[in-house]
Amino acid sequence: MDQQRQKCREHALRFGHTILPVYEFEDRAVSGTKLEREGLNAMLEAAKQGKFNVLYLYSLSRLARESVITLPILKKLVYVYGVRCICVIENIDSNTTGWEVIAAIFAAIHEQFIKELSAAVLRGQENALLSGYSVGDWCFGYGSEPVPGTEQSRAGRNSKPRKIYVINQEHAEWVSQIFTWYVDEGISIGQIVKKINHLKAPKDHRSSSKEWHHDLVVNLLSNPKYIGDWPWGEMQNVRNPETSIVCQKPRSEEECEQWKRELPHLRIIDDNTFRLAQEKLDANAQKWEKHRRVNGKFTGSSTETNGRRKVKLLHGLLKCAQCGSPFYSDGKRARCRGGKRGTCDAVTSVPLKLLESMMLEKIGTIILEDNQWFQCVFDDLLKLYRDYENRFPAMIREKERELHQVTQKIERLVDLVEQGDPPEDLHRRLKSRKEEQKEIQFELKQLRLERNHDPRKPSEAWLKERLKQLFDVLKESSPAANKALSALVCGEITLEENEIPLRKRNYFRGIFRLNIRGVSSFLAGTSSSIEGTKQGDEVVIDFIQPDKAGLQREIAKRMYDAEEPEFKIAEALGVSRSRVTKLLDEVFELQGEKKPDGRSRRSQLSVKHKVPPRYQSIAEDVMKLFAQGLLLGRIAEALKIDRNTVTSSVKYWHEQRGLPVPDGRTRRKSL
Repeated sequence: MDQQRQKCREHALRFGHTILPVYEFEDRAVSGTKLEREGLNAMLEAAKQGKFNVLYLYSLSRLARESVITLPILKKLVYVYGVRCICVIENIDSNTTGWEVIAAIFAAIHEQFIKELSAAVLRGQENALLSGYSVGDWCFGYGSEPVPGTEQSRAGRNSKPRKIYVINQEHAEWVSQIFTWYVDEGISIGQIVKKINHLKAPKDHRSSSKEWHHDLVVNLLSNPKYIGDWPWGEMQNVRNPETSIVCQKPRSEEECEQWKRELPHLRIIDDNTFRLAQEKLDANAQKWEKHRRVNGKFTGSSTETNGRRKVKLLHGLLKCAQCGSPFYSDGKRARCRGGKRGTCDAVTSVPLKLLESMMLEKIGTIILEDNQWFQCVFDDLLKLYRDYENRFPAMIREKERELHQVTQKIERLVDLVEQGDPPEDLHRRLKSRKEEQKEIQFELKQLRLERNHDPRKPSEAWLKERLKQLFDVLKESSPAANKALSALVCGEITLEENEIPLRKRNYFRGIFRLNIRGVSSFLAGTSSSIEGTKQGDEVVIDFIQPDKAGLQREIAKRMYDAEEPEFKIAEALGVSRSRVTKLLDEVFELQGEKKPDGRSRRSQLSVKHKVPPRYQSIAEDVMKLFAQGLLLGRIAEALKIDRNTVTSSVKYWHEQRGLPVPDGRTRRKSL
């Protein structure tokens, strides 16, 4: 790459051009068959903006290796952007007549080179395959080891030995275990995924993720290599020449048959177990066939009803505090991705509506009512404004100074010509200075255009209005709301799973900070930088749904303290007395106290029974006869009750009125 850059610089000097380092573009270790490349895109954007007018290419293949990509790009550069294109190796110059024909020929040659290279690679792999060597297609459960001495038959100075397939015993045990779980124990694929992730099972050497997922287990269970059948070359890469997108298409069975190998010494699973696994997989696929589209994906609900495609308020902002995984949503509830796959213990889900409503309530309270936070944002806005006011004039003055210096250099060169003493490299130096002058003029123009759109100095009234508008945007739950919230919370809200006493379902505690610079930058429409700015205090929200049992416990305890009997508490709550007893037991358990004895408490209550006992219901009748001076025995005979009941009625009547209970002996003496 450095050699190619140097060749371009030397070629530019011959034409009297200077290549500025800022306009050197490259795509290191990226195939020229790809259309979307960072260096290529940056070069095209710079050409579009007129930042250069001559482009040097080491080779036409550096632009692209597909003729349908190469020629349109060249013609756009030359005829649309007005850029002169010079290719060093092919000696192509767009200023010469017939350059398009030469470019088309070399573009076809470069394209053909890729095809020949691909065919040569295939022949090499086929030769190794038919010789019984590994071609790197071994899967989980296997590996490869070198065969000593085979490097001597290979071309190249530092040739490596050929390799053969071997069984990886550690991985093979996991393969057997997965088949046992699925076939013999009937465990679902989803549960298998959780098990192997929880047990930290190793993965295939080509795996791009740390975790196992559903498709990986299905592919493992359906892989015939585990019974010694080793196919190869069933799929081939096909590139769309216009978009450079690569997709895989199947080869014909006749073509693949020549590469099929029988390797019984690599068998891990017996035929019967593998057959049963395929039957279960086929039955499961048939069961869900009616719910799939032609491309094999599930039909599911419509995008208008499931809410998955719509960018929600919290999209991409939720992160698990335990494992660091992002949260995903099914449109209604959010859960940790690691918890679903068994790599995290956080398996609780939380309703999206609860998350959004509580977040909006908390943020609204802060940004609309917290005066201290408001003042911090306002001060930061003023700081941004002052920085802007100081920075742009200084940048414009600096560019004007550079332009003046370059203009003076050009004038001095012209003076030398008029004096009849021009330097030998006058043409090159003059052209270089004019290109530098043109570049500075363009940058100065851009700065002045941006200066014409200066933001006005913020005021407290303006900020209050903008914060209200910001909150209105947040309530829309749209892509704009998601972007605004991301600026508010520094792009992350951490969710920490916690237990709730006496409840089976846990809850999530949300933790985040309101980024003052993020808010002020968002409101001012400038790029955000949190360096040197104060972050808001840590905000904590417990995302807990209203608990019916908790409300019942609160009411039960309040009535209990008011000395209400348990039957009245049960009536007020609409539950059984046993439920009231359990609720009260839970209240005292949560408070770490011992519940008082029920009998002792009832004895102190004014109302002890749901249906008044007989001695209470007849207390008025007893007292009428009692007032007439009848003895207790006569009262009992008159009312046809027991004498002890009469005694209890008299006692109850007096206690209800706060009167002393008369002594029986004293009363008899007075009669």
